[in-house]
Amino acid sequence: MKVGYRRVSTVEQRFDRQELGCVERVFEEKISGGNTERAALQEMIAFVRMGDEVVVYSIDRLARNLRDLQSIVQQLNDKVVSIEFLSERLVFTADADDAFAKLQL
Repeated sequence: MKVGYRRVSTVEQRFDRQELGCVERVFEEKISGGNTERAALQEMIAFVRMGDEVVVYSIDRLARNLRDLQSIVQQLNDKVVSIEFLSERLVFTADADDAFAKLQL
């Protein structure tokens, strides 16, 4: 299943600039990315299953710091779920060892 995640920082902002393409389910929230205790993020992580793909418009929509980003990517990969960042054109999977992607991260 292809799952999308979109986040904006304030209730006044809109999601329309974060086009994810064809996804079967989208998790959205209007909250600061300052920590990982975000309801839609946690719900999305709990929802995905082995073989699913998570699509996020850009890295900064998923996490605000490197430690949180690495943790979220690792949680998804541990579930054998891939994650794709459209803006950066990066994909992280549990079975791939892409040195360039790791360097970018």
